[in-house]
Amino acid sequence: MKKLSVIIAAALIFALFVPLRSDAITFTPNFTVNSEAAVLINLDKDITVYEKNPTKKIYPASLTKIMTAMVVLDNVKDLDNTTFEAPLVVFDELYGQGASAVGFSRGEIATVADLMYSMLMYSACESAGILAYNVGGESIPNFVDMMNQKAEEIGCTGTHFVNPHGLHDPDQYTNARDMALIAKYAVENYPKFVEIACTTQYTMKATNYQAEGWATIYHTNKMLSTGSDFYYQYARGLKTGTLDESGRNLVSMARKDGNNYLLVTLGAPMYDAEGNKANGQYEDHKNIYEWAFNNFSYEKILSTSQEITELPVLLGQDSDHVLLVPAEDYYTLWPATLDVSTLKTEISTEDYTNSDGSVTAPIAKGQKLGTYTLSLSGEVLCSVDLIAKEGVELSQIDYNIMKAKAFVGSFWFKLAAGIAVVLIIAYVIIYAAAVKKRRRKMKRVSGKRRRF
Repeated sequence: MKKLSVIIAAALIFALFVPLRSDAITFTPNFTVNSEAAVLINLDKDITVYEKNPTKKIYPASLTKIMTAMVVLDNVKDLDNTTFEAPLVVFDELYGQGASAVGFSRGEIATVADLMYSMLMYSACESAGILAYNVGGESIPNFVDMMNQKAEEIGCTGTHFVNPHGLHDPDQYTNARDMALIAKYAVENYPKFVEIACTTQYTMKATNYQAEGWATIYHTNKMLSTGSDFYYQYARGLKTGTLDESGRNLVSMARKDGNNYLLVTLGAPMYDAEGNKANGQYEDHKNIYEWAFNNFSYEKILSTSQEITELPVLLGQDSDHVLLVPAEDYYTLWPATLDVSTLKTEISTEDYTNSDGSVTAPIAKGQKLGTYTLSLSGEVLCSVDLIAKEGVELSQIDYNIMKAKAFVGSFWFKLAAGIAVVLIIAYVIIYAAAVKKRRRKMKRVSGKRRRF
């Protein structure tokens, strides 16, 4: 069989889908993404579809509060019936920094639920501080250590925290890939986080300082507000974050037609070219989601019934070749406008074959005999085992003939044959000498008889 190896450089297709990284195929759309960095993940299949500057160091701003929420949820199980008092140290830290706040005061006692809603929805920095101080054993630095331990635990390699609220500190940083990892972990492991972070409107409960319903808060993500110019009906949650030093950051999810995505964008500009306030992060999220929803579907790229190649078989009883097929089906998210035939194929069997490229029977059905790699523009999409489609039994007659030929050609056989030849020659020489000697002797005896 011929290799399935075709590379088609389709200019129109590649204007829409251009691979990004060398360790996995991702694609980028043909429109401008305002944010400095971005990562788009399909949550259903756990596949990263798009990345832009995924490891670029950027300040997280209030996206920090996602990690704060996870550490709180690890340590507080009953949010509605657990209360914390607001300590002075929290307000001393935030004083004069222009931090976003919901309106708690020193000595105020609030439920953890209200603190969490105000922190995640409204991005209240004092709520983050109150939670950190109490969960950290009356020590915010201790809580920050817990945040960093959690980041390391879930696999972050470019993230470091120094506070629980996200106000600027040069030693507090992250990147889009780490933040996507953090957000994905929160979504998959903390149902309460999802519930709170996806709520669009919430009324605060009474405290020792405030009457019941003292404040109604709304989510800071304007994509969730029907009255906003940035409303996007498929968007859900999760967290906004804005600093002069970081630009505009946003983490959200979107669901459409059973497809679920999570998108992180970092570093969208604060102002446009004319100096007006810009909100390019919302444009990025809507455009990237629509691009993904409209162009990607979950496709079977390889099938176990697909015959990839064949190998010659030595000593086969009923067949002189074996067909190789993929060991497993391979599915991935694939753009509808990109033909699978554009993938480059590579078949590797050298580690499983003889020097002449053949294999020797017996061959078991399902036996691994190679690998099959699919790539696009140098980026590997997948590498799967190639296995024998059917078994090939050993021909005992051919095997015995081969063994006989091998024995005849072996060193020991040649040595034995050489020794035998030498012995035969020696025997002939000795025998000839003996015959000659006997004849001379008989001749002498015959001569003596004639003289008498």
